Amino acid sequence: MDVQESLLTREEVERRVGLSRSTIYARMAAGTFPAARREIETGNVRWLASEVDAWIADWITKAEPVVGTVVGSRRARMKKPLKSAA
Repeated sequence: MDVQESLLTREEVERRVGLSRSTIYARMAAGTFPAARREIETGNVRWLASEVDAWIADWITKAEPVVGTVVGSRRARMKKPLKSAA
């Protein structure tokens, strides 16, 4: 059985990986994100879904779980500092 490769637009890649356009292109330039392909006739840019999925799987294996309140999170910023007794 043949499996057909899916092509993703930039917007689809952004939604799938949660990165902005500039971050995606910066990581592509650094060689840390799958390269896009440009169709010569139309100039359309697409990514192979299998390569993006592999990048996501690799990211998951390397990522550390976040426990508790993240430093710099909205919740942490909303907490008021304690008033000093001085």
